Amino acid sequence: MKSWKIGAIAGLIAGIVSAIVYQFFINIALSLGLFDLWYRENVYYTSHIAAYLPILGFYGIIFGAIYSMVYDIIPKRGILKWLIYGSFIWFITTFRIHTYILPYGFGYLTAAGDYFASFFQWISFGLVLGILYEFLSSRYYPTKEKKKIVTYNMSSGVLPGAIAGLCGGITAGIVAAIGHTTGYWGIITAGEVVSTLDFWMSQAGTHALLNMIWGTVFGTFFAKVYNLVPGKKVLKGLCFGLIMVFITSIETTFIGTGELLHSNLYEVALPTFLTNLISIANAIVYGLVLGLLYKKQ
Repeated sequence: MKSWKIGAIAGLIAGIVSAIVYQFFINIALSLGLFDLWYRENVYYTSHIAAYLPILGFYGIIFGAIYSMVYDIIPKRGILKWLIYGSFIWFITTFRIHTYILPYGFGYLTAAGDYFASFFQWISFGLVLGILYEFLSSRYYPTKEKKKIVTYNMSSGVLPGAIAGLCGGITAGIVAAIGHTTGYWGIITAGEVVSTLDFWMSQAGTHALLNMIWGTVFGTFFAKVYNLVPGKKVLKGLCFGLIMVFITSIETTFIGTGELLHSNLYEVALPTFLTNLISIANAIVYGLVLGLLYKKQ
């Protein structure tokens, strides 16, 4: 059996387990007074495990397959490797997304609750994935013969990543401003998309800085996985940008949309889902610029 299939199977099971853990720690967060009142009364008044299971099961397959491909790049061995991988997913998904939406007035208590619950969710995912992957590999992939992954100096991705992040951020800001002005998509505040055009303009520097920071982070990551990404030059950068948006921003949006649909908040679910337009626009420009500027070192 190929290693990516083993990773996908292990990831599916780990994703299902992480969904259960996520719901459990959401309940704990609620008991601690986390999550803002609107979310407590309209979203988290009931369990959403029925929504979490298919979404996190699906993304568990994706992250499990990726784990098999980047296995040798992840530092440490055993439980530390599994914890690092789970923590990294939490870092690029939940932690990252809230750094963008908090400036829009998204509740701090909701962010704190999500940080708390999702941290244990992804830690449990990493542990279960790692244990199952090692077990299944020993039975069905005993030789573990893998291609040597050629990596490049991480510093080579710093400047291209920062510039690409800035360009992508400007694009995302324009798309976000359009969504908030029209009310068709954007960050949900107290159950609605409010017009934040003036606020966004006043915070343009902050948003540019955030995108440069995260663009730099992903630029250094690009150097590590360069040979694993399909395509060449600009197309390679575009593929990387689209892959990253699919496993980060879109993943968190799917969870949020699933919660809202399960709560029968259809009028809020649609603009939440359409917020992916902001992330996709960012990813396309970011990937194109990164692929254009990146030079292997």
